[in-house]
Amino acid sequence: MTNRTNNHDTESDQRIGQDTGLLSNGDFALLGIHDFAYVRPVPNTENDSYELVYGVFTADGTHIASFENHAVADAAIRQHDMEPRAVH
Repeated sequence: MTNRTNNHDTESDQRIGQDTGLLSNGDFALLGIHDFAYVRPVPNTENDSYELVYGVFTADGTHIASFENHAVADAAIRQHDMEPRAVH
């Protein structure tokens, strides 16, 4: 009788070792870019008052929209099949 558990563990360890480094730094940075977004206050540059609005940003920091309040910004993220994330 062979010990399949040990053989399987060894094969898994070898595969993990082989997978390391397959993603470039740029590819790694793009992970989640279409799945997650965050909200933060930003100045409204569309008028001269520069009052704060809530900007929606993709995982890589690209500003994609602005809203008058945080709740609406979160709802817009969810409506576009993305998950809002807290960024501190």
